[in-house]
Amino acid sequence: MKPSISVIIPVYNREVIVKTALDSLVSQTFKDFEAVIIDDGSTDQTAETIASYNCSNFRYIYQENVGVAAARNKGIAEAKGDFVCFLDSDDYYEPAFLEKMYKELTDRKNDVCYCGYYNVTPLRRIKSKTTFRKGDVFLDYLLGNVDVHTTAYMVRRDFLEKNKLKFTEGVSWGEDVEFFAQVVSKTVKVTCVKEHLTNYTIFEDREKLSAFTMDKIDKEINFINRLLEKEEFSRNLKARKALLNYRLSALITYRLLKAISLGGIEQEVLEYYMKYKKEIHRISLNNKLRSVKLNINKLLLLYRLSKISNQGISLGRGKSE
Repeated sequence: MKPSISVIIPVYNREVIVKTALDSLVSQTFKDFEAVIIDDGSTDQTAETIASYNCSNFRYIYQENVGVAAARNKGIAEAKGDFVCFLDSDDYYEPAFLEKMYKELTDRKNDVCYCGYYNVTPLRRIKSKTTFRKGDVFLDYLLGNVDVHTTAYMVRRDFLEKNKLKFTEGVSWGEDVEFFAQVVSKTVKVTCVKEHLTNYTIFEDREKLSAFTMDKIDKEINFINRLLEKEEFSRNLKARKALLNYRLSALITYRLLKAISLGGIEQEVLEYYMKYKKEIHRISLNNKLRSVKLNINKLLLLYRLSKISNQGISLGRGKSE
């Protein structure tokens, strides 16, 4: 008999840390699920760790290393459940995650259900800030009002198949955000569980300068450009404005401020500001309080940059599409 839910887990050289993710599955209060574990070419003892669980509902599939997006797509293709969700090998679910998400989806007969998540560091565990909304959440997601992590949603498998939705392969940034943006662009049948039911692990070095590279700005811009090229975005004026006038400007502004706060190379920060000055100073008015906060941070960025360069930096004329 086929399971109700397929949990897709891509792994690569996670012989120790994957135990936390798998333990959280064993502890689920809802038992009618399968774990589809896609090993993306591990060279350590990951396979042995998974085999040690001896769980009949764990399916282990090995493939040559092709990246996390391809591993998730392989998991979707192999899934047998009516619903699909994703769990990264260094993250974990709360015990009631599957039960509550499944109940919400089946009771309301919707396509997608999301929940809140915790950011987990070695020192603390903090609830993510999100606005729980139902129905058409497409623009709210693009604007960052609805914050959904890859481990924090469940979707009907037949909905993915009908709309031919897959993760973009061969890219190094943004494929998870791009995927969920496409999901919520295709349906207004979106619901949520207003609880924090998953845990996103943030390793300490992710907050250090050594883990912060300026080319992440280029990668994020490439990801936004990929979205703009898709039909559902190119023909939707509100979506284009959300991406160009808010999200693009915000990601560059906050990245540069973070680089300065972490002690980044001053000349490199200045060069990236000049490179993306036009994008930074697009007028952002369509996201209410977040737009106000963004515009204040643009002024802060100018002040910090002027201190670095010892000269005034012109704000320039804002442009709105």
